[in-house]
Amino acid sequence: MKRIVAILVLFGLTGCGYAAKEALFKNPRVQSILDKPTYDRTITHTGTVATVGSDEDAITVLYVTGTPYEMGYEHGKLLAAQVRATISDVEAGELRLLPKVLRTAAWLSGREKKDIINDLLDRAWEELRPYTPRDDLEEMAGLAAGSGVPLRVIHRMHAIPDLGETSCSGMVAFGDATRDHHVYQLRILDYGANFGLQQRPLITVYRPLDGQPFINIGWIGFIGVISGVNRAGVGLSEMGFGNPPGETLRGTPMPFLLKNVLRYANSAPEGATLIRAAPRTNSYIYFLGDRQGHALGLITSAQHCEIHAANELDKLTVGKHVLPQFKDLVYAGHYDEKQAELTGQLQGTFDLATLQDLSRQIAMKSNLHTVIYDLTAAKFWVANRKDTTRAADRPYVEFDAGAAWH
Repeated sequence: MKRIVAILVLFGLTGCGYAAKEALFKNPRVQSILDKPTYDRTITHTGTVATVGSDEDAITVLYVTGTPYEMGYEHGKLLAAQVRATISDVEAGELRLLPKVLRTAAWLSGREKKDIINDLLDRAWEELRPYTPRDDLEEMAGLAAGSGVPLRVIHRMHAIPDLGETSCSGMVAFGDATRDHHVYQLRILDYGANFGLQQRPLITVYRPLDGQPFINIGWIGFIGVISGVNRAGVGLSEMGFGNPPGETLRGTPMPFLLKNVLRYANSAPEGATLIRAAPRTNSYIYFLGDRQGHALGLITSAQHCEIHAANELDKLTVGKHVLPQFKDLVYAGHYDEKQAELTGQLQGTFDLATLQDLSRQIAMKSNLHTVIYDLTAAKFWVANRKDTTRAADRPYVEFDAGAAWH
C-alpha cells in the first residue's frame, strides 16, 4: 500500500490526475480489494436423507453439514427431482400474484402472463438481493448447482413471501399459562396452499461450520425459514400484519431474517435484537420463545419495531386491534377476538393437546402447516395440509430436536 500512495503523490505533484487514477485502479493489489470476494465452493461434506412419520403423513428429513454452498448443494443433489417438482408447482401457482384483471384477461396469453410474473419476481429479487445474507446467497447457488434448476428461478421463488404475506396465528406460553410449566410455542401458517408446497414437506437439520445448529421446518426446494428452532432452544412464529404505508422490498427478506435469528440468537431477546437492527420489508408480527421462559411479541414494519414481553401490559392496543393480555404468554392471530376468548378460557392448561384443539378453532381455510413446539423438552410436532384439508385438522408428526444435534 505504501507503493500505491507513493504513485499517487508522484502523479498528483505532476498534475496528472487521470494517469494517477488509472495507475491506482489498475494496480493488482487495489483490484483485489475492489473485486467481489470469492467463496469456498468445495464439496467435502455429504448430506443424508431420512423420513419421520408414515404413509401420507411422512415428512422428509434432510441433514446437511458444511459451508452454506455445500448445504445447498446437498439439498439440491439429494432431492433434485423433488426440488424440480416444487419449482413446477410454485410456477403453476404464481398466477395468483397477478391482479385479477390481468389473471383473467382473455387478451393475454398464458405465455404473456408468465412473462409478466417472471419480470415482477426478477425485479422484486433485484430489490431484495442487496439485503440478503451472504450465507443464503451461497446456499441458493448451491441448491441451483445441485438440482440443476437455474439460479434465477431459485431467486424468483424466494422473492415470493415478501410479495404476498398474509395473516396467520401464533403464541408463546410458559410458567402458569401451561399445564406442566413447559415453554410451548404455536405457529399456524395460513399462506401458500395454492403453491402446492404441502406435497413435499421437509425438515432440514443444519449443522453449519459457522453459527449454531438449527432446524428449518418447511418444504423441499425452499431454503428460507418461516418456522424453526435452534439448538439454544429459540423458536419462531410469524404472521403478516396488514399493508401500512411505507412497505418496501429494500430490506432483508423475511425468511432470511428469521434464518439469521436461528443461526445466531442464543435467546429470544437476542433474536429480537437481530430483527430490530435489520433493514426490514413489510409489516410482520413475530413471536420468539426460548427454553429459559422468554416470550416476546414483535410488531414490525420497515420503519418501526415494537417489542412486547409477556406480563408487561393488561391489554395491547395496535391500531384498531385490542388484545387482552394474560399471565405468562404472548399471542395474536387472524381471528384475534376469537383467539383472545379461547386463550382466556384455556389459560393455565396449555400443552400439546390444548394447542392442537386451539389450532383447529382458529386456523384459516388456507392453513398450510401448523407447528407446536415444546421448547423445554426440545421437541416439536408438525401437521401439513393434504389437498383441501387444513393442516390443523390432520395428524401431527413428532420430531425430537434434541436428538438431531448429535
